[in-house]
Amino acid sequence: MFDNVATFLKSEIQQNAIGQEIEMFNERTVFVKPRSVYSNDFYQAAQLGLKPSLVLILSNYMDYEGERLVDFEGVRYNVIRVYRKEESDSLEITLEERTGNERFDESE
Repeated sequence: MFDNVATFLKSEIQQNAIGQEIEMFNERTVFVKPRSVYSNDFYQAAQLGLKPSLVLILSNYMDYEGERLVDFEGVRYNVIRVYRKEESDSLEITLEERTGNERFDESE
């Protein structure tokens, strides 16, 4: 059941009143169903230097608008893989927990 909520964020760089660049986020909420990362997916990703920690399933692939950053249950994640299931309209988004205060780069 899709009764959990995740916040999908899109980064935008703006200038404040004194000309400094600051990172702002456009946020929207989406209903999701969380699941663990399968062990074989975890180990394959680790070989590429990735550390997947969570998969969120969206009931409809059209609920995803290409965001590369997600907040779920108070933790911020980078999107590292998006997979649309052929047999349904659902979408699986594999996430990696962010560390520290790293700046987000949409081009990743």
